[in-house]
Amino acid sequence: MNIAEITVSGNIGQVPEIKDVNGVKVANFSVAVNENYRDKQGESQKKTHWFNVEAWDGKSKDGKPSGVVTNIIQPHVGVGSTVYVRGFPQIDSWDDKETGQKRSGFKIKIAGMSSQIRLAGSKPENGANGSPKANSTPKGKKDLDGMDDIPF
Repeated sequence: MNIAEITVSGNIGQVPEIKDVNGVKVANFSVAVNENYRDKQGESQKKTHWFNVEAWDGKSKDGKPSGVVTNIIQPHVGVGSTVYVRGFPQIDSWDDKETGQKRSGFKIKIAGMSSQIRLAGSKPENGANGSPKANSTPKGKKDLDGMDDIPF
């Protein structure tokens, strides 16, 4: 069996760019993942790694868009949102229009049932590709249920 999968958890670095490609929504955004380590002198260091992500919606049986872009990214994801992303590692190649040189870039592609995007603190429903639960709290809103139980 062949498996190619990458998982990252980090913060959204830019407003997701959403396009329509032949009636299907596609979102492009970047995720920042921080690496903490100690240098040779024992000093604590932090390095940020950026991952480009391309997420594709599917279409429901009635032809309407459904999936991660329509249900999660468009309504809930913005700059600074903490996300968990699981998808297919993809390397694209192209010719640079200015220099004529071959270029390549790496991205995580979210498409299909094995892919997933999840907002921090939410859990996917069975068989869902990262859709938040129906009772999840939208971005920017605090879930205040149970606040009376906090002991202070």
